[in-house]
Amino acid sequence: MSARTELFLIPVSSYGNELKVLFRKDAEHERHIFPHAILKTDQLQNETQRLLVKDMLSSCNADQVEEWLASSRYRDRIVDVFDRDLLFEGAQSVAIVRALAIPEDFAPDAKGTWASPKDLFSADSMLSEDCKLFARECLNLVPQWVRNSTLSFELLSSVFSIQDLRLLVGMLSGHEIDPGNFHRRLKRLEILKPLVSGQRVHRWEFAWERSEVLRNEGLIP
Repeated sequence: MSARTELFLIPVSSYGNELKVLFRKDAEHERHIFPHAILKTDQLQNETQRLLVKDMLSSCNADQVEEWLASSRYRDRIVDVFDRDLLFEGAQSVAIVRALAIPEDFAPDAKGTWASPKDLFSADSMLSEDCKLFARECLNLVPQWVRNSTLSFELLSSVFSIQDLRLLVGMLSGHEIDPGNFHRRLKRLEILKPLVSGQRVHRWEFAWERSEVLRNEGLIP
């Protein structure tokens, strides 16, 4: 019998001013898992992912969710592809695991439970063993994604302050970010657009058309 292919999403958020991951309870097996679905073909991966996301955010404003799905802020990242039969006896499937940043606008209303890494891997955690592996691999990649991708801007609201951004980058990277150096870095990269014009601008938007700059230059000084 050929192995089936499953898509697992790891929704991540800065909900509650700390990095958190969303899981849900699998009533059939009394365990906690990530949103997932069986893929009929790999070509249906994007369609299946959108269905999972819409179900996860079904309590949010539908028009706003659709707008987000059609925007540059909606991005996901491959964590890994796992042969679960080699890792976990009896699980004859291939798991495609992708991380998805949930903006702070939607995180409070997402379907499931947000948990910190400490809770995910505690002795009392009911997260399934394969999902623990998926989560660990994902979280190990977060500092790299913060430095060289748009992850931080995907997690924030579409309009934000530089202080919000700096604190988030510091939290996700595990480093204290010097305000002066960080502000100069942002100015040099030219990746922010002021929401209003004037001498003192407090609210900004990310220039998504310049997102590739981060891949080469990096966000952290």
